[in-house]
Amino acid sequence: MKRRRALWGMALLGGSLASLGILKWISWHKKPDLVYFSSQKQLLAALSETIIPSTDTPGATEAGVADFIVKMVTENMDIVAQNRFIDGLKSVESFSKDTFAKSYIECTEEQKNAIMRHFEEESKPLKGTAGKVQRKLFGPPFFPILKEYTCIGYCTSMLGVTQGLAYTLVPGRFAGCVPMTENQKSWATK
Repeated sequence: MKRRRALWGMALLGGSLASLGILKWISWHKKPDLVYFSSQKQLLAALSETIIPSTDTPGATEAGVADFIVKMVTENMDIVAQNRFIDGLKSVESFSKDTFAKSYIECTEEQKNAIMRHFEEESKPLKGTAGKVQRKLFGPPFFPILKEYTCIGYCTSMLGVTQGLAYTLVPGRFAGCVPMTENQKSWATK
């Protein structure tokens, strides 16, 4: 291979990678589509219900976790994180339609769990220094944020605290080591 041809190929490859990076940077720094995001409460409710389903205690949907997630994303995230979260929601829908030919909301419980496992595997960070750089530059991916906001929203909701967890309004004296009883719930107070 001739040197000029090799240099030309490397220049084209570098230019295309740089333009791809610039396009990704622009898509992350554009104004987030919060109207679309606010219209996806049913999808957020279905996702959070898959994470914390209704059993003998209320689930995430009954606790109103979808409203909490919408509030957290719109009011507490910067523009880049908002765009990444909205892109994550869009990718859940597109993956669901590509894999099962229906929306995430219409999928069965097994299909929803398969979709969740896929996004959990996809969101695992790289190992070592590359993972640290990835987290520092790009922040956390969509799925860990969704899980975190679902847990926080559920554990701070009235139904989650009173029925899902064992809540003591005034805990009384401090006991450092208390034996657990069978089928005892976790404590809602720290």
